[in-house]
Amino acid sequence: MGQVFVRRSTAALLFLVAALSIVCVALLVLLLAPDWRDTGGQMTSSMSGGSQVVQAGGTPGRVVASPPPRQALKPQPVPKMTQRPTTTTSTTTATTTEALKEPWEREYRIPRSTLPHHYDLYLHPDLDTGRFSGRVGILIGVTQPMDYLVAHIKSMNMTKTELQDTSSGKVLPLKDYFEYGPNQFWVVQPRSTLAPGNYTLKLEFEGSLDGSIVGFYRSVYTTKAGEKRSIATSKFQPTDARSAFPCFDEPSFKSTFTTTLVRPSDGYIALSNMPVQNEVAESPEAGLTSVVFEKSVPMVTYLACFIVCDFEFVETMTNDNKPFRVYATPDQMSRTNYSLHLGVHVLNYFQDYFEVEYPLPKQDMIAIPDFISGAMEHWGLITYREVNLLYDDLGSSSYNKQRVAAVVAHELAHMWFGNLVTLDWWDDLWLNEGFASYIEYKGVANYEKDWDMEGQFLVDDLQLVMGLDAQLTSHPIVQPVNHPDEITEIFDTISYSKGASVLRMLESFMGSEQFRVGVRNFLRKYKYANAVTQDLWSELETVSEDGLKISTIMDSWTRQMGYPVLTVTTSSADPNKLEVKQTRFLSDPEAESPDDSPYGYVWDIPVTYITDVTQRDQRWFYRDMDKLTLTKPAGASWVKINVGQYGYYRVNYEASIWQDLVNLLQTNPQALSVTDRASLLDDGFNLAGAGLLPYDTALSLVAYMKQETHYIPWTTVASHLAKMGRLLRQTNAYPYFRKYMVGLVNDHVERLGWNDTGSHLERRNRLVLMFLACSNGYDPCLQGAHQRLLSWVKDPEYYIPPNTRSLVYQFGMQKAGAEEWEVLLQRYMKEANAQEKTKLAVGLANTKEDWITQRLLMLARNESVVRSQDYFSLLNNMAKQPWNTHIVWNFVKSNWEELVERFTLNNRYLGRMVKYVCTRFTSPDQLMEMKEFFEKYPNAGSGARSRQQALEEVEGNIKWINQHGDSLYDWFLKQNNIL
Repeated sequence: MGQVFVRRSTAALLFLVAALSIVCVALLVLLLAPDWRDTGGQMTSSMSGGSQVVQAGGTPGRVVASPPPRQALKPQPVPKMTQRPTTTTSTTTATTTEALKEPWEREYRIPRSTLPHHYDLYLHPDLDTGRFSGRVGILIGVTQPMDYLVAHIKSMNMTKTELQDTSSGKVLPLKDYFEYGPNQFWVVQPRSTLAPGNYTLKLEFEGSLDGSIVGFYRSVYTTKAGEKRSIATSKFQPTDARSAFPCFDEPSFKSTFTTTLVRPSDGYIALSNMPVQNEVAESPEAGLTSVVFEKSVPMVTYLACFIVCDFEFVETMTNDNKPFRVYATPDQMSRTNYSLHLGVHVLNYFQDYFEVEYPLPKQDMIAIPDFISGAMEHWGLITYREVNLLYDDLGSSSYNKQRVAAVVAHELAHMWFGNLVTLDWWDDLWLNEGFASYIEYKGVANYEKDWDMEGQFLVDDLQLVMGLDAQLTSHPIVQPVNHPDEITEIFDTISYSKGASVLRMLESFMGSEQFRVGVRNFLRKYKYANAVTQDLWSELETVSEDGLKISTIMDSWTRQMGYPVLTVTTSSADPNKLEVKQTRFLSDPEAESPDDSPYGYVWDIPVTYITDVTQRDQRWFYRDMDKLTLTKPAGASWVKINVGQYGYYRVNYEASIWQDLVNLLQTNPQALSVTDRASLLDDGFNLAGAGLLPYDTALSLVAYMKQETHYIPWTTVASHLAKMGRLLRQTNAYPYFRKYMVGLVNDHVERLGWNDTGSHLERRNRLVLMFLACSNGYDPCLQGAHQRLLSWVKDPEYYIPPNTRSLVYQFGMQKAGAEEWEVLLQRYMKEANAQEKTKLAVGLANTKEDWITQRLLMLARNESVVRSQDYFSLLNNMAKQPWNTHIVWNFVKSNWEELVERFTLNNRYLGRMVKYVCTRFTSPDQLMEMKEFFEKYPNAGSGARSRQQALEEVEGNIKWINQHGDSLYDWFLKQNNIL
């Protein structure tokens, strides 16, 4: 235990409290003596098995513990005050309790009456010791009298605190300063009330670069020569800037920064958001250089970035002659060219699209060996996982290429949407992430014009999030949050993919040009400032040529969770009229849905439709309408609603209309666009799973897939059929399902073969089809994978095209043994290419030997074997395999406390891993295991919602099997007899 320091003022106060307590107890003894005599002279004492202490409120029966010491996150040399108690008696109201608290205890957020105007920041990371030290001067504007100031700190030692009146330069005497851990505050109390004006809070501090890969931390990589090299880097979003320097770590506070970083003089460079202004050699001592950067534009703390590294760069120039660079380790420079040329093209495109100049004098992108997220939009210095920035034709697959393109475009979109204009608080996170997730598709499409990014949006974002949003445990796009765990948790599919999906729908019904102009006006109006969702709607409403009430329409999509299903029937009065009604779609319609929406779970819906004799038309189905009536033209043989699946809703037709669409797909599928074919398949399977459509109908839609050659419909079908196979695995239907699947894809697999040829989408589609074939036991596919794996094991120079490597490693390993697995492990550990390591990890996770799986779980604990950033991906890959799921689950249960200690409950990937493993369960016993585990460890941190979603999904799995298992057995048995 560390020493406890008590100030003299505190000691005097404690002495006074103790003296008064003795007097009070003596008086109470005298007052209560008659009562003791009335009860026969008996007293309750510790000897009689109880403990009764009279509290200040006069209510006996509760023990008041001594006030606990104020907890610091790490030992620090400055004195610590004891934490003020917040105990209450049984008669004390919550209001009284709150009134007794200090203001920094009552309010989680920093007072709006203190505004950080500027940070003068100095940071010295020591790459040898793994420690850092620093100092900061925060220029604070006080707008009303204040008795205290607070700044955020986390996991650091404070070594000096000083407050200066900026106008006079006078150092003000302080009554107290201390850390209030629950709110991650450093509290400073001056002796006199601060009048409105400007003050400089000067703080010195130190912390560790090790033990985490958020905040300010050390990343280590190995060169081709086998030398380990260290760098210092940072990742702050959402609430980790406070672990690098004391700051006002909330998005509503924008400040300018003047930053100085200390680097080793030999072989290292320093990078930050702005260009270097000057460098001072031999400072602060011999062998070190202090690098001073230009003063920044106003920005929030989570966008600040500090890097000291030995990387190299490639460079080009933007259209307005600003340097655009990509940095990487020296050994990986050959893999930077694609992101360099794509990146500068996309930045130029966004500058033209937004009609707002890129605001900084330079743009850097850098690949970090250890990085917890996919990437982070630090202004002027975007940081990436290596796998999301580096690419080459020989080692990277088509998926890798598209992933690099998408992540680069996403982060560059943030330079305007998120950085130039920033959300006011985290409940509007979607303004950052939803917008970037949508606009990234425009950026990629402008560079890679034959990738059909419009269609790919369906399978990568819209259809994915609609599955999640059909559950009761979803949440609205705009979601109140406060605690860091809640903030971290909201970085989820709803904020990203649903946000992007409703923006895509909005652009569709507004028109692309009106949408673009409204966004441009929004960026111009709120640049260098903060905004809320309503601000965006107002700007879009202003430019709407149709006079649409954008706010009214879009609030129904952003402020309540879920979405509608439209039920379409032929009017009994007129066969050329279609009646459309809306209800909330739930994956389990029988689930008890609380009436917790301000809009009653109805929406303003842009209904689009097309027929074989008419072009796309649109009608509005407002939420105050009972139904919408559409006219089906005379002679039309089919009608398709929700053209291109731009609308964020599902469509269920009466049986005759479904049959028309089934016939159309079988006879003339090209009459429908790729996106319309995919949306029919997606709706069909989801409606059938919810019991709103017979599975016979949904599976009849699939029959045409023997003709389908496009990646997008196949990806839609593959996701649904793979889930169906997982749920049917323990039922009698499973062997017949597998035979059906092989019959569905074998002709395509034979046609495509193992040769890595064709367009970008053809190459990606080959993987989808071969995965379906191999995973369902198609022997030629499995043999092909195994033979190629053995050849590569014997000869590491044996070339497997990058597009088929994952298949070879995954399915080849399922037929291989311990010797081949060991070779795979050794090559994984030596591999420097992050994309190749990801592929090799898939192979390692696919062994069918349970003892090897157990060994991998033990090895993965060692960060020299599996980087911390890759740990959960590996566990998820292992849990995907049904023969490994229970092994991984038992490992998680047995090692939960260790996992929490290593990653903390604030790590959303830890919480989501639990969900990822558990949602593969299909039995009541497994559901009970989950509940017991959650009861044993009730504190889920940022994984709280993931747990709720996991329970709901497993309950749904069990119900689905009970409802559909027998009928699907009959259907697949019949299909195999036909085949």
